[in-house]
Amino acid sequence: MAELLRNIAEKLKSYGARTMLIENPDGFLNRPDVAKELLKYGLTLHRGTQLEQRIQYELRDPEERLVLLNKDNSSFLQDIKQNAFPVKFRLDDYLGVWHIPSLLNEPLHIIDALYLQDELTEQNKKLTLQTISRIKAQSPEEAQTAFSADRFQAELQDALTESVLNWAVISRLIARNIALTIGTAQLETVLEGVREANHKFQQHLSGSYNHTKIANAVRKPKNVSRILEHLSFNYLNQKIALIVIDGMALWQYEIISRQLPEVRREEVIYAWIPSITQLSRQAIFRGGDPETTYRQSPVNEKNLWKTYWQKKGIPAHEISYQHNKTGLGNVDQLTKLALVITDLDEKMHASTDYADLKSLTENFVKRFPLIRNIEKLLEQGFRIFLTTDHGNIQAKGWRGLRDQEKLGTNKSGSRSQRHIEYEREGLADTFIESNPGIAGSCVTTDDTLYLTDDLSFSPKEKLVTHGGSHLLEVLIPFTELGK
Repeated sequence: MAELLRNIAEKLKSYGARTMLIENPDGFLNRPDVAKELLKYGLTLHRGTQLEQRIQYELRDPEERLVLLNKDNSSFLQDIKQNAFPVKFRLDDYLGVWHIPSLLNEPLHIIDALYLQDELTEQNKKLTLQTISRIKAQSPEEAQTAFSADRFQAELQDALTESVLNWAVISRLIARNIALTIGTAQLETVLEGVREANHKFQQHLSGSYNHTKIANAVRKPKNVSRILEHLSFNYLNQKIALIVIDGMALWQYEIISRQLPEVRREEVIYAWIPSITQLSRQAIFRGGDPETTYRQSPVNEKNLWKTYWQKKGIPAHEISYQHNKTGLGNVDQLTKLALVITDLDEKMHASTDYADLKSLTENFVKRFPLIRNIEKLLEQGFRIFLTTDHGNIQAKGWRGLRDQEKLGTNKSGSRSQRHIEYEREGLADTFIESNPGIAGSCVTTDDTLYLTDDLSFSPKEKLVTHGGSHLLEVLIPFTELGK
């Protein structure tokens, strides 16, 4: 993370306000790459008309800090001004020794390198440009990123001690550092932080998860069950493509996103709990709460997708669903396209640990024509939404289920090893009564039992799976791509 932007984020957060009105005459905060980086710290930057800012203000997420931007603070609506904190931001306050107009449009890693230069005297335009040229000659195009245990622990503690926890910030921080440390001894440092964060996440779920199923989806869906509502409200008459990569954790998205177009809006939303495909992907394509009698299959998924859009008045010939196809075919007449890719989920179930899965994920990026298909859809005028049905977790085996414990279970056929479904109510409670040692790791709801920590119902010492309510399974990416 750029040091300059980290310090800017810390300064803005130090005001303690949930809504800020920022007068930014030099326009630095208007840059999309700056907004993308500051979002990782829970700062949602928005510039637009007064009507657009009104919408952002009314639909603001209580977990985030909303930053409304303008060149002049007098342009903000009066009632918003009365309930927000005014700030005047100038890049000169951070890079005052340099000639600001000469660096304002440089890549962020160049600006950050200037920020870290130990210059005490003012540098004019000529000296600033000379220094920029020297930095470009010495440094690679992309800033190199290295894991720092101290930095990770400090940033995680800061995020976990906020008055209102922003789980998008926490999950992104964890995902970036998991991706950095897989295959090294430092991964355990990250996983220690994950365990602490997940303990708080389970407390958060008990009080707030149900709200994600009914939260307003206009600005963004908070739960997979509201994705279609978000799309139909905002893009009913536009060409959209929904790409669902089965089983993609946020840290895998970190790897995949390096190849995605830069123009994108990234959000973190909630999978359905328990995090099994039978329920969570059904919730996506049903556009609402999943049904327990539903059976997962491409045919049934296609029917849900087509039925939803036909009820919204979209002609059948404009709707298409594709399952595990590498090519797109003719999309000229389509306005509502769904692509489901299960390749990554299959790799996940075949993995022993995250080191295996990282290698398989990198291979998926090289082999599967995901990026090529995205580029083709963008050229065809589609707005693209990329998401998943659930994440995954590197779990430890508690023990496998005994034969008598398997009776009446797995009615959906799910491969999850972190949840148990029963044919009738009461059996989940009976299982807990017989195994009190695992009670602190389980949640039971009606006919279902699922795990909340990193255990699994497996005899294996280590495996990668899903099906519980761990933050690595539940917090998932939802990204909008468009020209």
